[in-house]
Amino acid sequence: MLTTTSRRRKSIAAWKGWQQRPLSIMVDSSFRKIDGRCNRWIMMMIVTVTVLVATYPVGTEANSLLLTGKNCIVTEPLYNITFNPTSLDSELAHHVKSDINEQFLFDVCDHLKNPCNGISGGAACLKRNNNTQVLLGRDSKLQLTDGRLHFNFTGGEPCRNDRNYSLDIILMCSYESVQEPLSVIPYSADQCGYFMFWTTNLACAPLPDRVKANECAVKDESGYTFNLLPLSHLRYHVADRNGSHFFVTACKPVHYGHMTMCPPGSSVCFVNNTETDYRKRYHDYGQTDPNPTIENGKLVMNMVSSEGTCQNAKIIFECDQTAEEEAPEYVAKEGCVHLFEWRTPLACKEKKFCAVVDPSSGILFNMSSLAGKSYIVKEGDKSYEFGICKMDKSRCGEKSGACELTKDNSEVVDLGKMDENLLYNITGAPYLLYKSGSICKQPNQRWSTKIEFICETDKGAKSEPKLVENNNCEVFIQMETELACAKPISCIATNLSDDRQIDLSALTSAEFNYEARVNETLAIAKDKKFFLNVCRPLLSIYGLGCPGGSAACMAMQSANDPTPREELSMGYPDVSLIIVRDRVQLKYLRGSACPQDKDTQLSSEIEFYCQPKAGRGVPILQEVMHDCHYRFEWATNVMCPQYTAKFHEKTCSIVSNDTDTALDLKKIFPDGVLVVNASKNSASSELRDGKVHLCTKNITAVVDYRERAVKMFFAVADASCEGTAGNINVNLKLECGNSSSFTTNEVCTKFGILQLNR
Repeated sequence: MLTTTSRRRKSIAAWKGWQQRPLSIMVDSSFRKIDGRCNRWIMMMIVTVTVLVATYPVGTEANSLLLTGKNCIVTEPLYNITFNPTSLDSELAHHVKSDINEQFLFDVCDHLKNPCNGISGGAACLKRNNNTQVLLGRDSKLQLTDGRLHFNFTGGEPCRNDRNYSLDIILMCSYESVQEPLSVIPYSADQCGYFMFWTTNLACAPLPDRVKANECAVKDESGYTFNLLPLSHLRYHVADRNGSHFFVTACKPVHYGHMTMCPPGSSVCFVNNTETDYRKRYHDYGQTDPNPTIENGKLVMNMVSSEGTCQNAKIIFECDQTAEEEAPEYVAKEGCVHLFEWRTPLACKEKKFCAVVDPSSGILFNMSSLAGKSYIVKEGDKSYEFGICKMDKSRCGEKSGACELTKDNSEVVDLGKMDENLLYNITGAPYLLYKSGSICKQPNQRWSTKIEFICETDKGAKSEPKLVENNNCEVFIQMETELACAKPISCIATNLSDDRQIDLSALTSAEFNYEARVNETLAIAKDKKFFLNVCRPLLSIYGLGCPGGSAACMAMQSANDPTPREELSMGYPDVSLIIVRDRVQLKYLRGSACPQDKDTQLSSEIEFYCQPKAGRGVPILQEVMHDCHYRFEWATNVMCPQYTAKFHEKTCSIVSNDTDTALDLKKIFPDGVLVVNASKNSASSELRDGKVHLCTKNITAVVDYRERAVKMFFAVADASCEGTAGNINVNLKLECGNSSSFTTNEVCTKFGILQLNR
């Protein structure tokens, strides 16, 4: 049995349970938050990224694109973009280690300088742990396959079954200035083909000038700054509910990539899945808006298509402090504008002092413990004084956050006004930005100061702030602190077989730890318990005293004394998720010394697999290998993709073939009627009566396992809503919850959305 140290949650898969437990019910517009108390709103994030596909020739309809570059350069034909990764050539070769510490040596656009397994002139070599070498390729070719830019190494040594060893390095677009290290896709001992991911801006389409250095921020009337730049690091797959989909980003264009050959500069890209000709498949529905604006109190981005058609886009950002890596959701089309709603904590004005949440992980960075005092950085005969969010005593002057002082303090230059709002950089670092200092030497410019916090490289050693840069009217200071070391491992992995991202962050818990079951066939003492968390350290609650930072832990716990004792770490969350065949694997390494072998450290691995009926699922210990490595299995529907269920009008029920269950709407809404506040002036008879008859609607129902929700989409006729052809588009979301009480208010905006406030 899965036990938790907080409230237990029920899975959406157990639909029959929904008929026994109350639900919280939400109908939301594209503009406003329904209720500050509403249950967790989590959008399924499906990001299509580069995967491995078979190559096939270009036909008369051009249903596939396959190009081989010349001299390590290739030009794609849709937008005439030239990809030139020749700068990745290395005189010393690239060295990359796999998860089993085998070493790959390779060079692109050139050959290795040293022989591999006695063979000279090769391009890629594998050094195994037994000190043997394997030539993986004599040459590398730069290829473009349906948007996937990759180096294909061929001509390796014979492997088996008439196959030769090979290496494929897939280049992934990233606009971030700090690139991720190369990663080797996990492989088996008998594998012949090897694969790597390499993120680089050389795989991107050129950035338009307007977004090369945009802050993607806006201030409201009170002076509060909303910064949406962290949302730019991924592209989001958003279904249009008609068989096609959008790719959506904010602040930067959609990343060019496999099956994502979107027009340059577009942040909303429509992909027509019924179009077989790739030259006609991708459409610009909105060029990147460099900065959000505020309309009627709402944070929005307006994006105009470069194609000149009646296909533009608008994103409305809604405040949701509980949201993590939320995907935007398509609402409807109003006139020439496609509306999207995006829930994110970045749209919230309520922030903790000197703190910021990393939207990609949900981790809170809090620098408030550094606030109050002043810090000094010296360079030559000048010194720079600054504070973190506030300074109690300072020579800089009132409201100043940083200043430059001459040696005798005879001159003070204000380098920016104090700002307590900690921001989060696209590079993964929290920072402060002080603006509006003294007039700079540049025309119409004032001094500003950026203070970036980076993780301590030498824990325990005293680290002083460093002046990194002082030019162009901006001072750049870096501070090393352990407070910036909280970035966890990624809880997202790419499924190479179906081009889908699997996100297990919904299993990450900041409220409780999971207790695993034990397979009955294992000889494990009943008092020995196993506690796990997913992609993050365990919580030190209810007496659990595992070594700090552990993500898996074993402890003794008797029925007479529930306090855990003799805790041992079974590993730390250092290695991100990987996909092995149809399962996702999470490894925790470097645990405590193994009791049976003091020279070996305890470790654990969890294998997740999709099972729609499992709900959130339960970790089960299945095997103990060599007395020191613990293998768990975890069946969960979080891994399962969204599923479109069938709505049966006669029974007024939503039927799921995935779980062989039905959701009877009449048991949630008496007689199948959704009661709203009557609107006497409405052109809709249902809204005048305050009763929406669900059973007569043409409902599209999407089951979102990760959210534990059913999303219902339908229309209510109302002739006054001209922008949507006389219909009010309704998005009704049913979530697992502990309350069914709600009140409703109906408004018909020009965007044709029915809003109900619980």
